[in-house]
Amino acid sequence: MTYTRTALLVLIAAAVAAPGTAHANPKALPFTYGTRTTATGGLEIEQYVDAIPMRLARELPDGSAQSTVVPRYALQTELEYGLTDDVELGFYLAFRQSASIDAPVLRFQGIKQRVRWRFSPPCWPVQMAAYGEIAEFNDEIELEEKLILERRFGAVTALANLWIEQEWYFVTDETKYIYNPTVGVTWEPHPRVQLGAEYWARGRFDSAGNQMATDETPSGARHYAGPTVRLLGGEHWLAVGAYVRLDHLGRATPVDDAYGRVWVRLIAGIGI
Repeated sequence: MTYTRTALLVLIAAAVAAPGTAHANPKALPFTYGTRTTATGGLEIEQYVDAIPMRLARELPDGSAQSTVVPRYALQTELEYGLTDDVELGFYLAFRQSASIDAPVLRFQGIKQRVRWRFSPPCWPVQMAAYGEIAEFNDEIELEEKLILERRFGAVTALANLWIEQEWYFVTDETKYIYNPTVGVTWEPHPRVQLGAEYWARGRFDSAGNQMATDETPSGARHYAGPTVRLLGGEHWLAVGAYVRLDHLGRATPVDDAYGRVWVRLIAGIGI
């Protein structure tokens, strides 16, 4: 705990002391997109790391079974490019490492392409943007759409994403319809330090039946909320969110449920 606290204080001090004007386009919140887009000709690299502790079953020497907690990871590398001041393109490389008692394997999941278009003029009280994405994964084709809303009140900013997905699993010829709304608020006590709180949910419009939750789709609605922090230093920035699962409070998560009791997301970005 002492080491973690010291490391966080060092990061904050470095961000506050960093010189120069930032041209990067940092995310305000780890799950919620804002309306700001990368400037024309600008390029940014972002690295996402999600860590989700899961309960897995392990066999004891006497033949009985016992549950233990093992994290699974989702890694994503993104390139953002400013096509115009209002249109931004993105390209992703996605990787997954499933939780495993033995030797977990990091695998390449596929690629994504997306566009974010800021269409509201500055005079609108609520800034708005549209987001569209297509993903080609090893076992599915995925479409994603977002309506992005943002309102600033001085040092405080409120954001929301109305987010839906359609997933077609071509191996099993199955289609899943997902909702994934997010909402959050941030406060900037210093231009290079931003504190926030964020809520997000993930569920299905269609029935999951008796299916177990997978890395991508839950068997029912999952709700998470928690604090966030973003540190900005010149062209470098770091955003971290730690979320606690709100549904079925007081009950242990089922064994092999890919949506654990805690979800942590870290994003590191650098403008080029």
